[in-house]
This record gives sequence, C-alpha cells and structure tokens, in this order.
Amino acid sequence: LNSKYKLMNIRKFYHIYLFVGGFIYYLILPPCVALCKFFTTYPGMNYLYENFDKEFIFLYIAIIILFLSSFLTGSLLPLKYINNKVSAIKTEHIIGERDLFLFSLPFFLLGQYSIIQNSNNLFKGYQTEYATDFMGSIATLNTLFLFFLIYYQTTARTNHTIKLYFLFSIIEFSTILLGLGSRMYILIPIISYIIYLIDTHKIKIKTILFRLSIAILLLLIVGIWRLGNTNFSIEALAYIGIAEPVFTWISAGSLFSTSELPLFAFPSNFITSFLNFIPTIFIPNKADLIQPISLSYYSPLGATSILVSLIANFGILGSCIALFLLGFFFSYIRLNAHTLFFKTYYCCICGIIPFQLFRDEFSIVNKMLFYNFLLFPCLFLIIEKFITSKYQTKS
Repeated sequence: LNSKYKLMNIRKFYHIYLFVGGFIYYLILPPCVALCKFFTTYPGMNYLYENFDKEFIFLYIAIIILFLSSFLTGSLLPLKYINNKVSAIKTEHIIGERDLFLFSLPFFLLGQYSIIQNSNNLFKGYQTEYATDFMGSIATLNTLFLFFLIYYQTTARTNHTIKLYFLFSIIEFSTILLGLGSRMYILIPIISYIIYLIDTHKIKIKTILFRLSIAILLLLIVGIWRLGNTNFSIEALAYIGIAEPVFTWISAGSLFSTSELPLFAFPSNFITSFLNFIPTIFIPNKADLIQPISLSYYSPLGATSILVSLIANFGILGSCIALFLLGFFFSYIRLNAHTLFFKTYYCCICGIIPFQLFRDEFSIVNKMLFYNFLLFPCLFLIIEKFITSKYQTKS
C-alpha cells in the first residue's frame, strides 16, 4: 500500500518532469548542436562556436549529471520522510468570488493605466528600448491574475463572468508582454494552467500533447517569419526551435572556457536578489544594489544560463546543495498542498521551471517564486480574512 502511495505521488510530481525537460532543452541540446556543427550559417550561431571548446566537455557532462542527481535526490527524499496521506483540513478560509473580483479590480485598472501611459512602446518587440519598469509591472500583474484564475477554478465555482474576466486579463497582459518581445512570461501561464488541468483531470495528457505540438509548430513558423530573409524549410524550423536554449547556453560555454570554477562560493548575487521584492517606488535604484555575478562570462544575447547563476553564487558543490534544497522545496509543497492556496501555488510555480528557471537570473526567478506567487497572494488572503472576520463579528 505504501509503495502505491509513493508511485501515485511520483506521478504527480510534475516539477520533476518539467525540470528534466528544461535540463535536456537548455543544458544537453546546445552542446550537442555545437559538437555536430549544425546551423553554422544562421544568425547568432557564430557566438556559440566562439565560446565552445571540446576540452571542457567531459567536465561539463560530469557537473550537469551531478546537478541533475542533486535535484532528483532532493525531490524524491520527502517521499520517505513526509507523511503524504491527505489529511482533512479542519478550517480553511476560502476567498469569495466577490472579494476576488474587488481585490483584483484596482490592479486590473492599474494595468490599463500603465498600458495607456506606455502605448508608444507597444508591439515593437526588440526594436524599442522599452521601460523595464513597465514590463516588470505588467509581468507581475499577469502572474497575479494567473494565481486568481487557478485559485478561482480550483474552488469549483460556476460564475463564468468572473472566469472570463481573469482569462481576459491574462490574455491582454500576455499579449502586451509578447508585443514587448518577452516570450517567457507568456509560457508561464500556459504551463501553469496545463498543470492545473492535468492535476484536476480536466484534460488528457494526449490531448495536451497534440495541441501543444500544433501551438509549437505555429510559433516556429512565426519565428521564421520574424527572421525575414530565411526561406521556409525543416532546417529553418529546427533552427528556430534550438535558438532559445543555444543562445542562453553561450553564457555557460564562455564560463567553462574562461573561468576557474569554484567548489564553493558566497552567494552575494543570490542574497541581494531578494531586494527585487521591494517595489521600485520605494527603492528606484534597487537594480544597482543587486550584486553582479563575479565570475567572467559572455552573454551577447541577454539570457544567462542556470549554470552561470548557480556556479557563480554557490560553486560546484554548493550548487548541488542548492539544487537538492530546490527539489526538496517543490516536493514539500506538492506533498503538503492540501489547501486551495497551496494547490494553486504549486501549479503556478511549476510554470517557472522548464524555461525561466534555466535562463533568467535569480533576481527574476526568486521574485516569481516567493513574491509574485506567494507573498503577494498571501497578503490578499490575510487582508480578506481579517476584513471578513471583522464583518462577521459586527453582524
């Protein structure tokens, strides 16, 4: 019986599948492309070959296997030590649909105001120097409404107007972000919502895979169209598919080529990244206070590989500990997600794993994990519970 519980829970550990998928896409695929010398004439590929050296490939393989093993060990260990049987929740405060709407409405209106104020920067992609504050605020609102949507649907309510309101908000904010050239913030709500649908048995995995295949094909075609001079072909489609992880991996390749990799390091960048939680209105120069990564690496196209962030902050062995704790954290949340709030939280943070975790700096990842999806919604729950209790006391 115990083995059946464990098997059931492993199948529900979606974070493991998502991490392994991101691991293959961002850490295994790019060096394979470099070793086989694919797409040498395509835009940006010269950066890959300039920062790839066969001499470090065995060390690289050993390190990434060690990192993957650490995450998997941390993810599976809670099954042995945590009681994973669902216990009845005696009292769980559930936010009412009216309160969800009233709490979210000021943020929706704030989003509309920000969009109008920055209308000159919309739908210009990478061709415009958009305000990072604007993009950050829209991304925060997008994740907040994602939390509201999944939380609302998890309560099994049937008010389609509220559901459509949350959906419209997410689609609007996602479209704005896509128009600013940000793909990652679009993928987060898609992945999180898919995890919710699978976890609640509202859709079959085969159906999801089929629809995702069509969506990915369309995105690849759009990518070819954005390149302009590239003719449509299978090779061009494949290039668009590998461009994101390859361009991200360049930073890792340059790190392994030019830097001595420490076994342990002091995580000054990681610690100061939590300053990103503080709203810009209180600390306008907070980006300057976040300590930069100390190791030398090259990132010509912007994204920073998870390997760079980990090794620069914790060192090789320190990164094993960090990934072990990360896997343990996800599994602990999963096994103890008996309330609507933490069920929603788990679905939301799963959306970060396969893409953003592997290509964004800790200042962004930590804010998504602990601020946008945890502290911010938790604050709503506390305020709503306080107001409700006061109202009930008076009546």
